[in-house]
Amino acid sequence: SLHSLRALANEQLNPQVEQLPPATIITYTEQGALLGVGYTIADGSGHCIVVVHSDARRRGIGSKIMEALIEASPNFSCQVAIDNVASLALCFKNELHAVAMFKGPTGKTTLRFERRPIHASTTTRNTNPVS
Repeated sequence: SLHSLRALANEQLNPQVEQLPPATIITYTEQGALLGVGYTIADGSGHCIVVVHSDARRRGIGSKIMEALIEASPNFSCQVAIDNVASLALCFKNELHAVAMFKGPTGKTTLRFERRPIHASTTTRNTNPVS
């Protein structure tokens, strides 16, 4: 995701340009200080990143950034390595649903999260309680 952010073309930030997949960049500031950044290309499935300054964590900033990224794409999805507990929690907190597990680009087991469309089935797939 960082490599794709570095290679981002200005045209990708213009929603009228259709030759390249659109990019979304969300920033969170307080009193002029940049505290967080979120970035996706297209629906987030290939490249998605949320970063919050270490001094500003546990204040809901990551959730606000993620919420804005989700709202920017009706088909939002992202991938999170299963050892990235903070990002997993962020996805679940923002009501994303884990729909697949695979070996990610870093070689780690990774979950694919998707936004559940409003018209999606609410059928429960797993009835095993977690305690």
